[in-house]
Amino acid sequence: MKHKRQDLIYIYDTEHHKIIVIDGETGNRVNEEDDQVTSLLKYLNEEENPILLRRFAVWCARQINDDLKPIQKKILDLAEKAIQEEADKKELQELYDETEGTAIATDTTGMMQGNKNAPAYLAARECINPNPLEGAIQAARFHRLWAEMNDEENDLNDVALKEVKAEATKSTIQKVEQQQTDYLLDLMNE
Repeated sequence: MKHKRQDLIYIYDTEHHKIIVIDGETGNRVNEEDDQVTSLLKYLNEEENPILLRRFAVWCARQINDDLKPIQKKILDLAEKAIQEEADKKELQELYDETEGTAIATDTTGMMQGNKNAPAYLAARECINPNPLEGAIQAARFHRLWAEMNDEENDLNDVALKEVKAEATKSTIQKVEQQQTDYLLDLMNE
């Protein structure tokens, strides 16, 4: 079943620390299958390469964070330290736990209102997820969600162009996924 973008509701699951997608019509959770990016991230995890997973998460966050707020800078600085192996899992966990309240508030007020700063903050926060695989997967999803929201901001008002807009959004998401895939392949070839 195909879903229109407007029919999907994105909710931040505080228990599992990730976005879940709900079908707005039925209220059921949308099953998420692994896309190409997620498959590559899982491969990197199997190869026990947490540094590349974290580098990818930071890259995703930097793609959508033009103007860093102090907390985002603090988060990304710690993520960079983890990449350089100058920060341990305990430091990551402490800041991740410290920012959980902000993440919940960002979801409650930002994501539900369509504020594109919300996925930017949440993507940055995922860079310090103590589980590098989960952080990379979520950062990629927030990056795509941000692209979708950004595309939506440039919405066309002409009713006759609504179908064209749906296709444009699809190609925007595909473009971001391709950028993510290309970056991952570059990382793997270093």
